[in-house]
Amino acid sequence: MKIALCSKGNFSLEKGFTKNRIELAQGLEGLGWNTTLVDKKLLGIPEKERYNALKHSLALKQYLQDNYYEFDVILYEYDTLPFNRDLFNPKTLFVARPAILAYHFSIVKFKHDLKTRLSLFTKEIKDLVFANKEKLQHQKRMDFSLSQSDLIQVQNKQDRDMLIFKGYAADRIIIIPNGIHSHRILKFNNITIEKTFPLQLAFVGTFDFRKGAMDFGPIFTALKEKFPEIRLKLLGTGGLFATKEEVLKFFPRKHHPSIEVHPKFKADNLPELLKGCHAGIFPSYLESFGFGALEMMCAGLPVVAYNVPGPSDFILPELLITRGNWKGMAHKITEILQSPDILEELSKRARNRVVKHYCWENIAKTVDEQYRYFHSNLQNENSGVEKNFNKNLIYKA
Repeated sequence: MKIALCSKGNFSLEKGFTKNRIELAQGLEGLGWNTTLVDKKLLGIPEKERYNALKHSLALKQYLQDNYYEFDVILYEYDTLPFNRDLFNPKTLFVARPAILAYHFSIVKFKHDLKTRLSLFTKEIKDLVFANKEKLQHQKRMDFSLSQSDLIQVQNKQDRDMLIFKGYAADRIIIIPNGIHSHRILKFNNITIEKTFPLQLAFVGTFDFRKGAMDFGPIFTALKEKFPEIRLKLLGTGGLFATKEEVLKFFPRKHHPSIEVHPKFKADNLPELLKGCHAGIFPSYLESFGFGALEMMCAGLPVVAYNVPGPSDFILPELLITRGNWKGMAHKITEILQSPDILEELSKRARNRVVKHYCWENIAKTVDEQYRYFHSNLQNENSGVEKNFNKNLIYKA
């Protein structure tokens, strides 16, 4: 079987939004698949050029038409192929994959700082006066792309429930979580929860408003009152706030010496960076999965997270907190840090959950079975179908 795994950007193990497809490709290759990573470079788009939705979609369409018979499966971002299905090989399985499912944005509200709130308010006023054409176009593009797919692949149960609520057929939605390859799981083996002071928390992920940037300061301040020597290690923060200084602005100045910020790190260095930590914190308001939380659990760190799409599927149930309840999160972290026995028990359970249920090799076997099943159904549905290449059947944004 041959599969093309498509990305809006450039593939890198240091980027969470492409890392999962690289590792899925590796898992499928271990099962005999031929895989092709389709990124900006392969599509002929300059690597450093800013993402343009229309340009990317047209380039991807052209690539798939040029390689009409090349692939059995195409895995692509769910809003990048707003074209009629008849433009492409009817016997190729087209799998739409949401990253962050945009349907959630209408019900999930992020906390912002004053400057951002004023900017958003101004934008909302402009949208009311002039109508937000860009937003409406993206909505139409997303809806049409999903409607033309053969299969929708999500990473969590809440995304699946949302899509069903929006009218998409439950029998063509599959849940494929992220995972960690067995060789990487082994690299975390030497990590044990420290029983010595000072206590130290970890967070792995970009630092922005969706990730709960506004809640980190209050949570850490509350913990400082209980544990004056506690430290915080923030790993992979680079993104909306690219520098250490920009991140530290979200914390009281008096706590800055207790906070270690790493805007970037090499994936292979994560086990070493997490050594000496006692627990993980993950106050994200919305995820497609939340890979950083899974990596912390692989290191044996009990992770306290908000009960949101993604983390709610794999975080230990008793460590899930209502979205936005930073006081509840601080209380739960305090509770587990005050008891070495509870901390040790949760540590073992966290790591075991990753080892048993989130190993990429096992997930790849499920993907292999699912893709082959739906691909076989597609062949039966299209037996005798000749090539249909009507270029007029293109969605107009």
